[in-house]
Amino acid sequence: MRLSYRIGFILGMSVTSRPRSVLAVIGAALALGSCGEGDDAGARKRPPQVVGAMPAKAEDFAPRLVALGTVTPLQSVAVRPRSDGEIVRILFREGDDVRAGQPLFQLDDRGARAALAQARANLASARAAAVQARGDYTRAQQLVGKGFVSAAVLDQRKALAGSADAAIAAAQAAVQAAETALDFQTIRAPVSGRTGELGFRLGANVRTGEAVPLVTVNQLSPISVRFLVPPEQVQDVRGALSRGGVTVTARPQDDSGGAAPIATGRLSFLDNNVNPGTGSVAAKAEFVNKGDTLWPGAIINVEVPLSGSAPRIALPEGAVQTGRDAPFVWAVGADNKIMMRDVTVAGRANGKVFLASGVAPGETIIVDSLTKLRPGDTVRTRAGGAAPRTVAAAATGTGG
Repeated sequence: MRLSYRIGFILGMSVTSRPRSVLAVIGAALALGSCGEGDDAGARKRPPQVVGAMPAKAEDFAPRLVALGTVTPLQSVAVRPRSDGEIVRILFREGDDVRAGQPLFQLDDRGARAALAQARANLASARAAAVQARGDYTRAQQLVGKGFVSAAVLDQRKALAGSADAAIAAAQAAVQAAETALDFQTIRAPVSGRTGELGFRLGANVRTGEAVPLVTVNQLSPISVRFLVPPEQVQDVRGALSRGGVTVTARPQDDSGGAAPIATGRLSFLDNNVNPGTGSVAAKAEFVNKGDTLWPGAIINVEVPLSGSAPRIALPEGAVQTGRDAPFVWAVGADNKIMMRDVTVAGRANGKVFLASGVAPGETIIVDSLTKLRPGDTVRTRAGGAAPRTVAAAATGTGG
């Protein structure tokens, strides 16, 4: 465009110039234009980029799910009174291990004991009245045939005997209610576990429906860990759970994989509902928790194996980039020119990315200086710039 402009300008001037002079000026303009185009092509040519690269190698890799989990008790019960009263005894210390049914608190039970005694007395009275009513009915049956007692009197004696039996049943129910009320004065551990902080102290008056519990008992053995399964691994976890016996490993949250696991357990639960916001599914693992190594509320790493070990191409984490449609790597060709290669990630572990497809063993993959690269660039590796092995036009593999 610049060259056409120059020629047009010169031709415009040629109206008043001699023809020989015009030809000379046009030739000079063409020479300048050709020199300018050569300069632009030279500017567009990029020098070889110096990068770090490595040959792709296969390593054994067992796909696994690594997720953050929260330790939760299998049972956590807030103990509340079922009767109003004053706490007269506390039968444990904060943090004690208790067993199910063990007495924890004793309320003032004098009123409940008196009510039970009265109910038992009423039961005894009802039984005595029933004895008399039955006797009257029996005698009336004997006398009605001799004409000494009318049929109406006999029916009356029969009704009184039935009422006496009903009174006994009511008195017995009252005794049972009084016994239950007395039993409520002793507050027992609903489950086996460890007690927490006391909500009320000795001498406090408590009522049913208190917002603050007397104490909370958490079951620590066995214990569970709740975690989320990302949407892309839900089917793998379902398959592993259907096969049964999935061993789950618990590690510290800041562990890189080198330390010994905290505990091992088993996958016990996968929720039947998908979170509509994230697509994840809640899961739980159960641990025996010997020695109370897992504590409620703690955040840990959970590792769930999904299938057996298989050879996969292993690359450093930084070698795999995130693309618009798929992850990709930079592969180096035989002419030292680079190309983008879409890959399928099988998993990540210990700072490495394991590929299910996209790269073949022996191909040269760039592992650093990735941000300044463009497709078709010529590169020179820091190892000396030797030409890499020829790569296939499209490397393939099997996912899984």
